[in-house]
Amino acid sequence: MELNYAFYYIEANVVCILIFAVMLGRSWRGVDRQERQRVFDTIMICHVIYFFSDIIWVLLLEKIIPPSILSVSLVNISNSVIICYLSCFWFSYIELIGGAKYIKHLSNRLVIQLPTLFSTLIVSLMFLFFRDKVLGDDMVPTPFYYFLLFFIPSTYVVCASIRAFMRAFQKEHYIRRFNFLVYAIYPIVVAIFGLIQSVWLRAPLFCFGSTILMFYIYILSIENMVSIDPLTKLNNRTQLKRYVDTELSKSNGKDTFFVLMMDLNNFKSINDKYGHMEGDVAVVRTADALRKACAMNELHPFVARYGGDEFIIVVQTEEREAVEELCKYIKKTLKRLNVYAEAPYELTACIGYASFKGGLPDYRNAVAAADAELYKAKAIFKSQTRKS
Repeated sequence: MELNYAFYYIEANVVCILIFAVMLGRSWRGVDRQERQRVFDTIMICHVIYFFSDIIWVLLLEKIIPPSILSVSLVNISNSVIICYLSCFWFSYIELIGGAKYIKHLSNRLVIQLPTLFSTLIVSLMFLFFRDKVLGDDMVPTPFYYFLLFFIPSTYVVCASIRAFMRAFQKEHYIRRFNFLVYAIYPIVVAIFGLIQSVWLRAPLFCFGSTILMFYIYILSIENMVSIDPLTKLNNRTQLKRYVDTELSKSNGKDTFFVLMMDLNNFKSINDKYGHMEGDVAVVRTADALRKACAMNELHPFVARYGGDEFIIVVQTEEREAVEELCKYIKKTLKRLNVYAEAPYELTACIGYASFKGGLPDYRNAVAAADAELYKAKAIFKSQTRKS
C-alpha cells in the first residue's frame, strides 16, 4: 500500500466518522429517545470507534506508527471486540423494533451479550498465550484470527437477518414490511464488504458500505418518527395522508375503498376515574387490538390513530359484508384483550364506515360520512346503556 493511498484510506474513515457524528448529534437532540433509539445510537458509536481503530491499524501497517507486538495485538483485539458488540447491538435493535418483549429485560440482554464476552476472552487469550496462531511472522493477522474475528459477529448477523425476514412476512408487520426487508439485508451487505476488505485492504469497503447503509437506515428511522404515532406505534395522520394519496393515484378511480372511523365508548370516564395514565393504557390496548385484528384480515387494512381515542381504517374492497366482518372482529379482539389484561373497566368501541371511489374529495366526503355513522352508532350505544 503506497503512502498516499494510506492517507486516502484514512481520509475515507474520517469522512465517515464525520457523517456518523452529524447523525449522532441530530439523534441526541431528539425529544423522544426510546430504548431502541439509544441502541441505534450505540450502534453508530461502535462504527465510529471501529473507524478510529481502523485508522490506527493502517498507520501501523504502513509503519507510519512503528508497529510492535503490543500495538498490533491491541488493535486487532479492539477490532474483534468492536465488531462483536456492533453485531450484538444490531441484533438487539432488530428485536426491539420487532416488538420482542423479552429484549426489554436487562437479564435477557446480558444473556444475548454472552457470546460477545466469550469471543473477547478467547481472542485476548490467543494474543496473550498463542500469538503465533493469530499473528504471522510479519505481524499480519492469520486466517485463524479472521475466523475468530467473524464467527460470533456472523452468527449475530445471520440471526438478526432471519428474524427481520420472518417479521417482514408476518401479517402483524405488513405495514412495515419494506423496513424489515432493509433491516434484514443491511448486515449481510456490510458483512460482505467486511470480508472483501479483510482480503483486499486497499479499498475501505466496510467504511463506505456501512456508512451509506446506516445513513439510509437513519433516514428510515426519521421517517418512522414523523409518520408513526409515538404512543400506539400505529400510523399517524401524516402517514394516513401519504397512504391515501398513493393508493388513490394507483387506483385512478377504478377501485372501491371503505374508510372506517372508530371511537372508544366512555373514554372520558376512564380518564376521570382511573387517570390519564390508565387512559393511555386503554388507547394502547385498543391499538394492539386493531393491529392484531387487521393483521389477520386478508384485505390488509391500513390503520392509523386519528387523534385521542379515535382511529381510522382504510380498506380496499367492494364487499360491504367483509367490512362488517372486520368491524365485528375488531370489537371482539378489543374485548378479548381487555379481559385478558384484567382491566377494571369495560373497553368497547363504536365504528362507522362509508365507501368511496375516486379522488381526494371523495375520500374526504367518505370520512365525513363515516364520522356521521360513528356518531349514530354512539348514540345507539348510549341509549342501550341507559336502558340497561
